[in-house]
Amino acid sequence: GLTSDAAAQLLSSHGKNAFDTKGGVKWYTIFAYHAFNFMNLVLLVAMALSFVVLAYIDAGVVIFVIIINTLIGFRQEYKSEKTMEALRNMSTPTCRVLRDGETKEIESTELVPGDIILVKEGDSIPADARVVRVNGLETDEAILTGETVPVKKKLDAITEPDTPLGDRKNIVYMGTNVSKGKGRAVVVATGNDTEMGKIASTLNKAKKTRTPLQKRLDRLGVILSGLAVLFIAIVLLTGWAWGTWAVYPEGLRVAVSVAVAIIPQSVVVVVTLTLTVGVRTMAERHALVRKLNAVETLGNITNICTDKTGTLTQGKMVATSVAIPFKGVYRVEGEGLEPHGAIKDSEGNEIEKESHEILIRAITIAALCNTSQLVEGSEEEASSSQEKAKEEGKGKKKEKSSRSPAPKEAAQTHDAQQPNEGAPAPGWRGVGSPTEVALVVLGHKIGVSRADSRDEWNMEREFPFDSTVKRMSMVYKNSQDQSYVLFMKGAPERVLEACTHIVTDDLSHPEPLSEEHRTTISDLNKQMAGEGLRVLALAERTLDSPEGEREDVARDCAFIGLIGVRDPPRPGVPEAIQVCHRAGIAVHMVTGDHPFTAKAIASQIGILRPELDEAALDRLVMTASQFDKLTEEELHNITLPLVIARCSPDSKVRMVTELSRRGRKVAMLGDGVNDAPAIKLADVGVAMGLSGSDVTKEAADIVLMDDNFNTVVKAIEEGRRVFQNIRRFLIFLLTGNISQALIIVLSIAFSLRTPLTPEEVLWVNLIVSAPPAFILGTVPGRAWYMDKHRRPVDEAFFTPTTILDILFYGILLTGLGIVNFVIAQYGFNQSLPRSQAACFAATTCMLMFHSYTCLNLNGLFFKGGFLRAKWLHACVIFGIGSLFFTFYTPPFEVHVFEHRRPDWRNWLVVIASVFVSMLFSELYKIVKKPFRARARRRDYEEQAAQDEYMIFPPREVEAARVAKEMKPMRTDLAGPANA
Repeated sequence: GLTSDAAAQLLSSHGKNAFDTKGGVKWYTIFAYHAFNFMNLVLLVAMALSFVVLAYIDAGVVIFVIIINTLIGFRQEYKSEKTMEALRNMSTPTCRVLRDGETKEIESTELVPGDIILVKEGDSIPADARVVRVNGLETDEAILTGETVPVKKKLDAITEPDTPLGDRKNIVYMGTNVSKGKGRAVVVATGNDTEMGKIASTLNKAKKTRTPLQKRLDRLGVILSGLAVLFIAIVLLTGWAWGTWAVYPEGLRVAVSVAVAIIPQSVVVVVTLTLTVGVRTMAERHALVRKLNAVETLGNITNICTDKTGTLTQGKMVATSVAIPFKGVYRVEGEGLEPHGAIKDSEGNEIEKESHEILIRAITIAALCNTSQLVEGSEEEASSSQEKAKEEGKGKKKEKSSRSPAPKEAAQTHDAQQPNEGAPAPGWRGVGSPTEVALVVLGHKIGVSRADSRDEWNMEREFPFDSTVKRMSMVYKNSQDQSYVLFMKGAPERVLEACTHIVTDDLSHPEPLSEEHRTTISDLNKQMAGEGLRVLALAERTLDSPEGEREDVARDCAFIGLIGVRDPPRPGVPEAIQVCHRAGIAVHMVTGDHPFTAKAIASQIGILRPELDEAALDRLVMTASQFDKLTEEELHNITLPLVIARCSPDSKVRMVTELSRRGRKVAMLGDGVNDAPAIKLADVGVAMGLSGSDVTKEAADIVLMDDNFNTVVKAIEEGRRVFQNIRRFLIFLLTGNISQALIIVLSIAFSLRTPLTPEEVLWVNLIVSAPPAFILGTVPGRAWYMDKHRRPVDEAFFTPTTILDILFYGILLTGLGIVNFVIAQYGFNQSLPRSQAACFAATTCMLMFHSYTCLNLNGLFFKGGFLRAKWLHACVIFGIGSLFFTFYTPPFEVHVFEHRRPDWRNWLVVIASVFVSMLFSELYKIVKKPFRARARRRDYEEQAAQDEYMIFPPREVEAARVAKEMKPMRTDLAGPANA
């Protein structure tokens, strides 16, 4: 190894073995983002105008609003970043290295090119290195390539410079894990020069665009600012033309009233609070939201691009099928590494061990012809147990060596399956190759393991797996009859080469292996492989002696059966994908797996719909090489695939980029470093919290704390709820703002006095309307939010219907507000302060009852959860009650609001106005209902015409099925507030 002096010199020239993920977002960046958004800048202008006209109270209130909004948004995102920091600090990066002629344990950040590292089973590779000594060394490279099968490392040189990462068998990569064996390697790259470091560096180049909500609020701010300028000009010009006042200071003070009226001061606060409630709701569902706006953006998602391993599947190899020729195929139940589960025959009946001798022998061979272990406890206990087993097997004591604590990625390589709710399962951990661990788990399900079988079977010899013959064998001594039996497992075609007999009825009397037998076995193999299974064959042979060479001992065997192993889908994933399709969301699988495996899993979980014919399947399933070879013109004109196999980071980025170019909103899910660039580029990047790399989590907007695809679907449901509720309370707030601004502008334009003072406007906008707006932002979700028949997947925020709602309600409240002012001043001959109070009372009461209209924008208000909306009732009572505070506390009545309390006649007009506004609002909803239904049908037909994924079948075909599926969702979509 290197000397310490040489290592120190190399460290100073190459730098530490770490790549810069920037350690998360800095606190001042988060603060600046929330302090200087466009809506806050508009409020700052209003504040400046208030100071100009000496309206210090108005200015102080606006400053207070800006501070509150900034602090709420900053606190939530900063809290998420602190959680991310805790996740980053979970790893313990140490490694073993040869230096100064001896083995040392050092921090992996101190590694330099030229160091010789020592790795063994369970270790995490600390840097990219060229192997120089191997002893059955296999590494799990799923985090980098997406490939679930461990890669066996070789010493042979590779001369082709363009060799894909997964085929560079003489290189071990930083961040991957040793799943089997041990070895030594010379470090060739550290830090940003490693393959992981290169991917991390590209994240700085992937610039995130502004979210839809940010763009909408900015656009709304621009529109309202333009209206404010227009209304101010009208007020100043008409007031000057009519001779109502001098431009300064009274004219400017009224202009400030208009500006304050048209700008919804509470909108940013309410949006932030609504998103914060959404963040907390998603946290309860095991989704950590790092950026507030990602909550609402989820409601706009049209396409999900997701990795397969660990996201759609369990991330663990599990034995699911055992085939005994001429007996049948048996299905194995159970999840992950749990050593419990029934074995059932083709009719679904649980087997009895006594009557299935051959099946039990097949599972026994799989469990005993095996070097892996299943243990309960920590990673260190797992390692200790494995080393102890090796010592016993070899019959000699091994020399103790230091062990490098593995980062969390290694610790979770074979971690127990997490239930849907995210609660950890008992700590079963596998040690060894994932495929062999799956066979050990299968043995435990029938009570067979190496430890428990020592009274009957004692291992005498082992012929390790050899890639040239693709099989392994072990010789056991049966303690009951003192016979020696060879157990063999491996690739079906290679095991068959070593067989001359087959067991069909009696283990003690195998039959000669005929061509008919071989054909039956081959057909079974093809059938199981067609289901996406990795198939292993099992055989045995009775020996006179355990001595002899492999080629003399491992021959003339009796074929027993086949076992199918795969990384099975997570529970609930097919149902979650069905929910996505029902909502009109296309799910794309982008994986490093083999195309055959990817296609089988995609078909099984429903990504590839059963209605698709073979021609469509050929178009919708591609390899990364096929996808990458497409020219830009070809890419723009094809139907984008639903499955991309052997996918590279560049392929994922290209997929996300093309979907975005087509105007789609994309969520990208992944755990490996190879997913990070696409996650950073997507509209919503989602990383796995348990199995994901630190680089991936840093790039993500949302981190799933249970690594579950179902959580993403629940998050989209929550995003759609937030989307609908933001639109709901914006209609409520903008109705109030537009009505107040128009009341002032139209009154002055027609030579009337100012019906509302700036203080009254601020009181309505901040004190009165903000609480109902927030409650409207927490209205529970409804089943139809995830129904593409009633809600277009790419629904715009300000639809023509939404704009029409705002204008109709705004004009309605404007007219009734002016009527109250005119009746008070000219009908009752009241003073200006009392007339202003009458208009203020009418505007406030109508706006409070208008919140009930917004509770159900498409139906009668008393059918939209009206009776259950206790908090909304409280806000309405508070808003109306606040009027009496402004009317009957003399200091505020006279010196702050500068109005006089209304008399009983004014209150009668106010009550009549409220009744008229509610009546016309409900009539308006009845009139627009058939127009909305036609618009929904038209939207669905347009989406169906462009659909090549069979997500949008004809309405009459799917209507009954959707209605049936939506029924159980009505109780699942309850929001965080019982509003």
